[in-house]
Amino acid sequence: MDESFPYLIAIDGGGTRCRFAMTSPAGRIEVMLGSANVFSDRDAAVQTLVDGLGALAGRAGLPHSALSDIPVYAGLAGVTDAKVASEVADRLPSRIVEVEDDRRSAVVGALGTMNGSLLGVGTGSFLARQYNGEIRFIGGYGPLIGDEASGNWLGLQLVRRVLLAMDAIAPHSPLTRDISKRFSDDPAEIVRFSGVARPAEFAEFAPLIISAAKDADQVAVEIMQSGADYLVAGLRALGCAKDEPICAVGGVAPHYADYLPSEMREALIKPKGTAVDGALLLAGQLAERAKVEAE
Repeated sequence: MDESFPYLIAIDGGGTRCRFAMTSPAGRIEVMLGSANVFSDRDAAVQTLVDGLGALAGRAGLPHSALSDIPVYAGLAGVTDAKVASEVADRLPSRIVEVEDDRRSAVVGALGTMNGSLLGVGTGSFLARQYNGEIRFIGGYGPLIGDEASGNWLGLQLVRRVLLAMDAIAPHSPLTRDISKRFSDDPAEIVRFSGVARPAEFAEFAPLIISAAKDADQVAVEIMQSGADYLVAGLRALGCAKDEPICAVGGVAPHYADYLPSEMREALIKPKGTAVDGALLLAGQLAERAKVEAE
């Protein structure tokens, strides 16, 4: 551990959960709180970040003021550009902060330094390929125009299929009938829900779709296959080579395995670590840069 920075903090802020980790002379401390998507609700996300940092300090026996000198790397859902990253960083208590979207920390955590591709699919989604130290990304464009195959996307597709079935344009299935009943068989209730629901709320339908697909529900199978088709196209666009390892990370990604072509399914490997692990490595790199700049 670098004596200049005996503490490091990493944040993996997702659309459903936000994970915090601190390395200290006494070991590793972790805290988990709710959603921290700075695109869909920035103020709420920043409050979650501040609360989580405060909780880490408390568990480490540090005063809140000590956070000012601890390097913090935050990989957050919804960081769309450098301006957003800077605005979020300015609202955090540390003076040594790097804020990025949540993709790079996921890749570093899952693959370490080895070549390979990554399917990052939780509430949101993205794909990445790391080759000779360079990382190329696809997707991650947010819930309104992107995040295909994600938990949010799955929920949206299901709600749309329910409405189509209500209008007799597409057939019902046991799953769509069940969801229809949850909304009192009233399209207006679905419209009202969709107008205010956050990505995490749409993503709550994902486990139902995954389970129904395993039971051969036709609508659920079609939705899952459509999501998998996007992931396959993305991997091919990234240049994923045959027999090159593929990591599936996030709460939804592993459930697409059965819908992938056999060669991709056989290339799946367990990730080396988590996005929090990757964020801690990146926090260490941030600390090294801060040390050099201070010399």
